[in-house]
Amino acid sequence: MSKPLFSPKSVFWRVNRELACGFAAPRAVLMQIAHPLVAAGVAEHSQFRKHRFARLYRTSLAAAAITFGSRDFALRAIRSINQKHQKVHGVLKTQAGVFPAGTPYDANDPELKLWVLSTITDSTLFVYELFVSKLSREDRERYYADNLRVAELFGIPESIVPPTYDDFRTYFDRMMEGDVIRVSDEAKDIYKALFARTPSGLLLFAGSAPSIALLPERLREEFGFGWKSRGQTLWQRIPPVCRTLRRYTPSVLCANPAATVSQLIL
Repeated sequence: MSKPLFSPKSVFWRVNRELACGFAAPRAVLMQIAHPLVAAGVAEHSQFRKHRFARLYRTSLAAAAITFGSRDFALRAIRSINQKHQKVHGVLKTQAGVFPAGTPYDANDPELKLWVLSTITDSTLFVYELFVSKLSREDRERYYADNLRVAELFGIPESIVPPTYDDFRTYFDRMMEGDVIRVSDEAKDIYKALFARTPSGLLLFAGSAPSIALLPERLREEFGFGWKSRGQTLWQRIPPVCRTLRRYTPSVLCANPAATVSQLIL
């Protein structure tokens, strides 16, 4: 069996192995569909109403395969994702944000793939530092350097990928502060369908509520998710407690099982 793409000693592995980083997935998915063209692709080409957990499951499975799986397994997972994306294309039926009706979308559009990958990167680092431990500037840069390998494997041209972590922050902040990232009606419909008042919808909401709370305030408001002051105050007290508990908890109890199994095999 081939070796993993990333070393167990890498910052990329260390960060992604934390179970707490599972909270990053719902946040990343909601930020992804805050791009109107991504939302259109999901709305038109997925069965999110029937299979509410599917996108979260695929996101988590792909991240585990790429980080902890053998090189061959990781490459197969990436090829599978790219092949599925070949079927996801179309045009906007109505205006969505700054995009007029008739604007084409394609899941393999490098710009859209860059945004999707960027939401995962931003969410993972944000959640890790919130619940596990603060990262040094050097650690963030090393994590991002490994992330560049992922972008390359997904076929995102080097010419549009921010080359350094600081460049990535500039790109991400520009996207969030600009006119492109806006919660469209389709994104709201996806959100409402995912968290409908059904047993599976309520279960998904219960598991995703902490992640929703971690969304940028503007997106929380655009999706229609509000905070009561007492709940917000309580939420702000939780992360420091989690970081303290994590310092005294054995790593094996906080690790993604895929990472543990991979290390045993190596």
